[in-house]
Amino acid sequence: MAEKTIVIIGSGIAGLTAAEWARKTDPDVKIIMLSENPHLPYHRPRLPGVIMDPESVERIVLRDEAWYEKNEIDLRRGVVVKKIDPKKKTLELTDNKKLSWDKLILATGSRSFMPPMEGNDLEGVFTLWTLDSALAISDYIKSAKNAVVIGGGLLGLEVAYALKQRGLHTTILERGTRLLARQLDERASAMFEEQVDRVGVHVQKEASTEKIVADPDTGKVKAVFLQDGTELPADIVVVATGVRARLELFDGEEIAIDRCFVTNNKMETSLPDIYAAGDCALMDGLWYGLWSVAMREGKTAGINAAGGDAVCTIPSPPYLVNTMETRIASAGDIAPKDSEISSRIHFDETQLTYDRRNFLGESLVGYILLGDTTPFSMLSRELQEG
Repeated sequence: MAEKTIVIIGSGIAGLTAAEWARKTDPDVKIIMLSENPHLPYHRPRLPGVIMDPESVERIVLRDEAWYEKNEIDLRRGVVVKKIDPKKKTLELTDNKKLSWDKLILATGSRSFMPPMEGNDLEGVFTLWTLDSALAISDYIKSAKNAVVIGGGLLGLEVAYALKQRGLHTTILERGTRLLARQLDERASAMFEEQVDRVGVHVQKEASTEKIVADPDTGKVKAVFLQDGTELPADIVVVATGVRARLELFDGEEIAIDRCFVTNNKMETSLPDIYAAGDCALMDGLWYGLWSVAMREGKTAGINAAGGDAVCTIPSPPYLVNTMETRIASAGDIAPKDSEISSRIHFDETQLTYDRRNFLGESLVGYILLGDTTPFSMLSRELQEG
C-alpha cells in the first residue's frame, strides 16, 4: 500500500496540535508541516514578554527539534506555499517545488490588521504578530521615549504594559467607551482602567486616529494625530486593531468562505480531504481567536485527517488575562439583560478586586473575576456543568 501523506500549512498551535494528533492516530502516515516562519513553533500569546526581555525567546518555544524527529514530523521552516490545486491534490512552493498530499490541513492562521491610514508605513510603526516583530520592537525602543498603542484589546494592553516596563511613556488609544467591553462589565472595566493607571499607562478612550506623521528630518514616526485634533508625541507606534484570517492561498478557488474557511464540527471544509483549524477556520459558525479553541480544532483536524472520527466541541471558553499587574477571568453571560438572571457581586475598590457571578435560577451562566482569580477553576467547572 502506498504511503499516505498529510500536509499541514502553518506552524501555529492549531497546526502543531494537528500534527501531534495525526501522529497519535496513525503511527505510519507521512506528516509534512510547512511553516513560513524561520523559527521553531512558539507560544504566540507570550510575544509581549519578548519585548520586555528578548532573551526569553528560548522559553516560548513549544517543542524542540528533537520532538519533531522523534515523532517523525517533517517540519520545513521558511517555506512559503504559492498555489494549491485541490483537484490534483498538489501544492506549489515559491521555489517551484511541488508536493502531493492525500489530506491537507489549513492552519494558516491570521495576520494583524493595519488600518488604511496615512503614515501606517513609516519607520517606527509596528504590528505584533510574529517573533521577528517582537524582536524588532524590542530593539527599536532602545532609543525611544514615547509610545502609542492603537487598540485597547487584549494584545494592545499587553504590548502597552511591555513598553511601559521598558521605560517608555505609553498611551493606549481605545476607540470605544471602555476597556475590555467583551470581557468585563462597566464597573469591572472602570476598576481595571484604574489598575492600568496605577501602573503608569495612560488610556485615551473614544480615540480615533486620523494619521501618523513623520519627523521631517529623519523620516521616522514623530506623532499620532487624532480626529479630535489631539496630537500625541510618539517615537514608536504599535497597531493592535485586530486580525484577519489568512485565506489568500484559495483566491479564485471554490471553497466556502465567510471571513474564514467554513468548516463543520469535524473541521472539514467544503472541499474533500481538506481541513481547516485555528484562526483561519469558522467552525459551525463559531470563531473565538483563542489559543485553547485552536488546540481543540487542531486536534480534531489531525485525528480526522489521519483516518479517525472526531467531533470538535467547544465549551464556553473563558477569557484569561494576565497583564497590568492584575489578572482577569471571565466567561459566559457576563452582563445579562435578561431580568430572570440574578447576580452576586463582591468588590474591593482599594484592592481593585471584583467578583461577579450570574445565575439563572441556581445555575451559573457567567462570571467575572478581576484581581483575585482563585475561584476560576471551580467556576469554570460549574459553568460547564450548568
